Amino acid sequence: MGLSMKTKIILFSLYSLIFVTSVVSYYGFKGSQNSMYYLTIHSGNINLQVKNEGYHRVLHTAITADYETSNRKDCAVTLRYDFPADIYVDKYELATIALNRKVEFYVDNKFIDVETPAHKSDPFVLYVVNYTLPDTANKLIETEFPFHLRYQKAAEDSRYKEVRFGDAYSDVQMLYLCKGPRNSNWKQFPLNSGEWIPASYVKVNKDVVMYVPVGDTNNLPWVSLITHGSVLLGTYYILRRLMTTPSPDNAIIKLSPVKC
Repeated sequence: MGLSMKTKIILFSLYSLIFVTSVVSYYGFKGSQNSMYYLTIHSGNINLQVKNEGYHRVLHTAITADYETSNRKDCAVTLRYDFPADIYVDKYELATIALNRKVEFYVDNKFIDVETPAHKSDPFVLYVVNYTLPDTANKLIETEFPFHLRYQKAAEDSRYKEVRFGDAYSDVQMLYLCKGPRNSNWKQFPLNSGEWIPASYVKVNKDVVMYVPVGDTNNLPWVSLITHGSVLLGTYYILRRLMTTPSPDNAIIKLSPVKC
């Protein structure tokens, strides 16, 4: 004898309720396990400072914040830099720094050409991961690394180009992840996995402005004339020296007699 339609509906509803309750209980328990590791940020600022002059500089970054955490070893903090095409980093320099500090650097581009000028380069993203919060109070992370400015394309009536960084929120962002000290292998949580939490309320306090020399195309005729003239004069000097210097085969060596 088959079950009635009403009985089937009641059984289906009962099974559905048991399934939903089980799923909610499982993930609720899992969430309660992770809730013992936390980082609560009430307010914060990203402070940027550029050191050195010229094309080769150092970017110093420090995040000061009012925060609470379960333990400074329970959480990792990541800085994401969206650099414009006017800037590049040397992966080998960053690898050397990572060996001596408790940080790691990740670049979204597999290859960064350090020789190309700015107008032939692409922007890129750099991640700086710090696996332990510092002991200093009200400071979440402090790090610095070298970066370099690219050569600019020559332009008419131009001497310098302004390179501004940090004026938009997307330029520098902070993300954090709290999984406890037992999860020492943070690489099991990739930066694009969605596990990292963006701290959208921690923003750049003041952007940095740099100026890069730009060649003036109005000086091109004079530069070409002086360059070609220097090459011709140098070539003439070298040829003249070669023609007036005697070769060793034609040189006459006179030896003085030796008196005994």
